[in-house]
Amino acid sequence: MIFKQVFRIAFVTLIWKQYKHIIVSTFLLFAYLFLVSSIHSDFLTHTVLKEDKSGSGLSFVYKWLAFAAGIGAYFFYHSLRSRLTKQTKPPAAVKETSVNAPTVDPDDPFNAIRARKKLRSRADFLDGKD
Repeated sequence: MIFKQVFRIAFVTLIWKQYKHIIVSTFLLFAYLFLVSSIHSDFLTHTVLKEDKSGSGLSFVYKWLAFAAGIGAYFFYHSLRSRLTKQTKPPAAVKETSVNAPTVDPDDPFNAIRARKKLRSRADFLDGKD
């Protein structure tokens, strides 16, 4: 039971660390869309109460332009973020010495082991297998 809870917390932490920016920006986008819809519905309620429907048509245009701007900003943010993370990632570390290259230090105790073509364990010696 306790391991199940620890696993859940570890999993949620891993997901949060990996996708924190996407989760937060998506939440902000949904909050923005909800806010624009609420403001638009309040405006429509206000025009019904005033019995002046002259700006209703234009309010729909503004609403959809605001939706498009919010969604455009969301995608712009994520495309900009992906470009920046690709540029700032350090290149993969390249090993300067290969595995088969002999070491320069003659006092290295593992130099003889590196020079071997085949490594065998103590069990291989006891079995007598090559």
